[in-house]
Amino acid sequence: MTSRISFHPHTWTKRALVVHTDLPGPREWGPEQLWRLLPARAQRPVRVSFAFNRDVAVTGDGLALALSTLTGKNFERIDFGFEVSAGVREAIAEWTQAEVNAEGVPGGEGAAPGGVAEPTPGKVVLNFSGGFDSLAARYLLPEDHALVSLDFGGRFSREREFFQRFDPIRVETNVVRTPLWANSWSFIGLGTLLTVATTRAEYCSFGSILESTRFKRGSAYENNFTFPPFAAAGMTNAAPTLGLTEAGTVLVLAHNAPELLADSLQSLAGPREEKLVRKRALVEAVLAAAGTPVTLPRIEMPAEPYFTFGDNFTTDLTAMYLSWLGRPDLARQLVRGFSQQIVRDVRGMDFDFMRKADGRMYRNYPEPLHAMLTAGLDQAGIEYYSAQDAEANAEFLRYWQAFKAKQAG
Repeated sequence: MTSRISFHPHTWTKRALVVHTDLPGPREWGPEQLWRLLPARAQRPVRVSFAFNRDVAVTGDGLALALSTLTGKNFERIDFGFEVSAGVREAIAEWTQAEVNAEGVPGGEGAAPGGVAEPTPGKVVLNFSGGFDSLAARYLLPEDHALVSLDFGGRFSREREFFQRFDPIRVETNVVRTPLWANSWSFIGLGTLLTVATTRAEYCSFGSILESTRFKRGSAYENNFTFPPFAAAGMTNAAPTLGLTEAGTVLVLAHNAPELLADSLQSLAGPREEKLVRKRALVEAVLAAAGTPVTLPRIEMPAEPYFTFGDNFTTDLTAMYLSWLGRPDLARQLVRGFSQQIVRDVRGMDFDFMRKADGRMYRNYPEPLHAMLTAGLDQAGIEYYSAQDAEANAEFLRYWQAFKAKQAG
């Protein structure tokens, strides 16, 4: 754990924020990520920048909460060189397990007055990348939801080219070119924290899907847990795709916006990347099985699959589902070692749950949003799990865990 980090705004307007830190490193992290090997004289304090595509009034509380997603629990002390309310300081201290101090003048000309804004009842903000999961979430949320997209630039520019069609609040940032992004997964939601005084959202949504839970039972996912910085900003979690697998999100998109599938697919990842290969194979097989095939762009394939069966939960699940749909050829594009024995094992299992919704993940879903969710699933032809589906889900998990255990030893 590093002992201390401080954040001091250098620029603070309605269109741009630049925050200086005292963390040694390059101004921007190079692709080789070898900055730690540089001599001290070649290192400079890290700076974090944000630029908005429209006027955004950022509060001191919103900025502090956003910056806390870049510290995680990796510092013993966090100093903010601007005003932060006592309640937000306490919330950040609790979740980061750090001593938190805030001193300084109020924010610059772009700062909004006061602390966390009173939310608009029922308003939802969606962290939107334009990928299948967040795109599907759009069609399961109320129509007046707000979109906030992070623009990381560089190799992520393909995402911007797609998501900007939807006119989100775009937050251009250099965070992935600094060492700070690795401190907490929650940095992907910092845009909703910076813009909370503008969106005034009551609910915060991510395009999280069922695979992210690894099918665990009795977890925080089922309780609709709101991660601390978002709760401190006055928002409650609302994850409309959390009960769906990747196959389920494909079905939602095929019903609502089939014309977007190919372009969204192209924005997901670069040529030969595992994510692109997996998602394309899934779309091809799922929609063919549903009787609604689509024309997809050809993609460059890697020389061999990135993973061996047993390496990756999501990829293995997808491979087994593709094989169950009668496409072991596609399964073998995803993983090495997908043997004939696995193909035979799959034939004796039931993977129909992959196109359904796990109701466990919606037991604590916000009640005001539930009707829209259920209607959206119904329109896409997605049913909730039966007892048989729940058992089939558990059977897959037992099989995969047993395979992993045997593989290990």
